[in-house]
Amino acid sequence: MALYPVSFVVPEVPRASPSQSSTTERRPPAKASANAASIGLTAVAGAVAGLRRRSARRVRLPPLRVATLDKPGVIEREDIRNIAIIAHVDHGKTTLTNALMTQCGMSKLKSMDSDQLEQERGITILAKNAAVTYKGIKINIVDTPGHADFGGEVERILNMADACLLLVDAAEGPMPQTKFVLRQALKLGKKLIVCINKVDKPASRVDWVLDTTFDLFGCLGADDEACDFPVVYASGFQGVASVDGPEDLQEDLKPLLDTILEETPLPKVDPEAPLQMLVSNLDYDDYVGRICIGRLMAGSLKVGSEVGFMYGEKGGLRKGTVSKLWQFQNNDRVPVDEVTAGDICCFAGMSEVKIGDTVVDMSNPTPLPPIQVEEPTVAMEFATNKSPFAGKAKESTKVTPPQIKARLEKECLTNLALRVEPGSTSESFKVKGRGTLQLGILMENMRREGFEFMVSAPEVLLRKDPETRKTMEPFEEVVIDVPNEYQGVVLEEMQKKGGVMKTMESGAVPDTSVLTFDIPTRNTIGMPGKFAQRTSGTAVMSSQFSHWGEFDGNSIKLREKGSIVTVATGKTTFYSLENFKNRGKFFVDPAEEVYAGQVIGLSNKDIDLNVNITKEKAASNMREKTGTVTGSIAPKIQMSIDDWLGHMDTDEILEVTPLDCRLAKKNPAKVK
Repeated sequence: MALYPVSFVVPEVPRASPSQSSTTERRPPAKASANAASIGLTAVAGAVAGLRRRSARRVRLPPLRVATLDKPGVIEREDIRNIAIIAHVDHGKTTLTNALMTQCGMSKLKSMDSDQLEQERGITILAKNAAVTYKGIKINIVDTPGHADFGGEVERILNMADACLLLVDAAEGPMPQTKFVLRQALKLGKKLIVCINKVDKPASRVDWVLDTTFDLFGCLGADDEACDFPVVYASGFQGVASVDGPEDLQEDLKPLLDTILEETPLPKVDPEAPLQMLVSNLDYDDYVGRICIGRLMAGSLKVGSEVGFMYGEKGGLRKGTVSKLWQFQNNDRVPVDEVTAGDICCFAGMSEVKIGDTVVDMSNPTPLPPIQVEEPTVAMEFATNKSPFAGKAKESTKVTPPQIKARLEKECLTNLALRVEPGSTSESFKVKGRGTLQLGILMENMRREGFEFMVSAPEVLLRKDPETRKTMEPFEEVVIDVPNEYQGVVLEEMQKKGGVMKTMESGAVPDTSVLTFDIPTRNTIGMPGKFAQRTSGTAVMSSQFSHWGEFDGNSIKLREKGSIVTVATGKTTFYSLENFKNRGKFFVDPAEEVYAGQVIGLSNKDIDLNVNITKEKAASNMREKTGTVTGSIAPKIQMSIDDWLGHMDTDEILEVTPLDCRLAKKNPAKVK
C-alpha cells in the first residue's frame, strides 16, 4: 500500500482580528475619492460594484486536513496539486505557464504551444499537460485553449483538475470565452483563483477588471464562497506577480505559486479502492501506439499490470496491459514504474480506446460517467475531390473516400466536439463542429498530411424544441472592440445581419468602444473578414455560443458581391486579366491553371460574372505603336482556408489540396 503524507488539524474558531483571512488582504479596497462628482459615472459604477463585491465576502474557516473524509480510507494527498488554466484567447495562458516552468527549474524552455499550427497562429488549439515542483510539492498544470470553437477541449479537460486559475487581461477584462470557461468551472464546482494578467500594460485598468470579474461571477449564479475568490496580479511576460496589488509586484511568480498551493484543494484518494481513471485526452506515438492521458482517481497503475476499459456502466469490458507509464515533469513525460491515485499520468498498452473510457480493475470494474460536452452548431460536407485537377499534385497521397473517412473518424477520437455522419452521397461525409475555425484547423491539418478533398459552405444546425415543436437555431454573443471612427461601420454591418446590440462600453485603449451583440450563428459566418476589410484590420471580434432561439426563416445574403467565374479551362493570360481588372478583384495571377466553373475573383456587382480568362490577344499584321505603355494589374488576393470559409456562398464548393485551395461552382454545367 502506498503511503501519503497526511496532516491532522483540529479546526479552531477564527478570532476577530484586523487580518482574519489572508484572502481579505489580497483584495485591495476600491480607492475612495474626495470629490465624487469629479470621478464620473464610470468610476461611480466601479465603486458601487466594489461595494457589492466586498459585501459578498465571508470569513472562511481554516482548511480541514483529516485522514478520514467522506468514506473510510479516503485521504488527502499533500504532495500534489492539480490545476487547470482557463481564459479567453490571447489573455496569456501559455506565456504564464512557460514562465512558471522556467522559474521552477526548467533548463531549456519548451513552449506549451508546440504544434506547428499553434506556433503559426499564436493560439492554443489543443489542451496539454505539464507539471512543476515547488517547495517539494508537485503541481500538475493543464493548459486549455482560449477560443470558443475549441470549448470541447476545456469541458473534458477540467475533469482532471481540482481548481482553476482564471486568467483575465488587465486591459480587456472578461470576454466571451471568459464567461464560457467560468460557467463550465462553476458547473463542476471547481475552486476558482483569479489572476489578473498583463498588469504591466500601459492601458491596464485593474480595479475595473476586478469588479467586472466579480459581477460576472454573480451573473453566472456563483455562491458566496465562489465569489470570495483569491486574486493575484501578474505579468506572465515579465515573470512577476503579487497578491497585494499591481504596484507591488515581486521579483518572480512565487506569490502565484504560493496561492496555488494554499487555495487548491488537496486530491482526495482511496488507495485501497479499485482502479479508476477517466481517459480525458489521447495521444499517439509511432513506437508505442495510442497513449491514454487522465487523472488516476483511485487505486494505482504499474507497468505490466493488466487493466480493463469500459465506456460507462453499459459499456463492455475490454482488456489491456500497461506497456509504458509516464508522469509529467515540466513540458516533458518522464517514465515511471508506478503511479498512485491523485496524480495525472499517461500510459500505453491499448489501441481500441476513446476519450470518456474508464480504466478499471479487471476483477472489480467500477466505471465513471463518460465525459459530456455541448452539441455542435455548424456542419460542413467533406467529399472526394472531383475537379479536373484532382490528384495531379505529387503531394496528394490520400484522395480516396475510405482514407478521408478514416481520418475524420480518427479526429473524433480525440475531439469530442466533432461528429461525423454519412453525407448526401456515398463519397461524402457530414462533419459537425463548434465553428468554422475548428473545422478550418481540421482541414489545414488534413491538407498538410497529404489529403485532397472538397468541402461545402458552412451551414448552421437547427433543432426542434421538444415542448413547442418550433424550429430553433443557435445564437452567438459577439463582442467587438473597435476604434470610435469605425463604430458606425460595425453598427451598419450588424444591423444588416440582424444583430441586436446589448451593451456599449468604453474600451481599454482611448477612443475605442466595446460593443456586445446577440446575433444568429448563421449570420456571423464571414463577419471577422468583413470587419477586417472595412475597419482596416483594427476591429477585434470574438464570440461564443449564447442560447438557442426561434428560427425566423429569413435568409440573409452571405456575401453582397458576386463571383467572377471562368468559362474555359487553361492558363490565365495577362491580356484577359488586364481587360477585366475594372470588373472586380482576382484570386489568380497570370499563367495560372484554371478550369471551367472555377471562381477566379470577386465581382464589383451583386451578380456573378462569367468570363473567358484564358483568352489571348489576337495576332495581327499591324505594327504596334512605338513606345506603347505596358498595362498593369493588381496582385491577386491571398486567401487562407479561414478566408475561403468566410467568403464562399451556398452554391460554391472549396477544393482543398496540399498545394492550393480553389473555389468553384457546385454545378459548373450552368456556367456559360
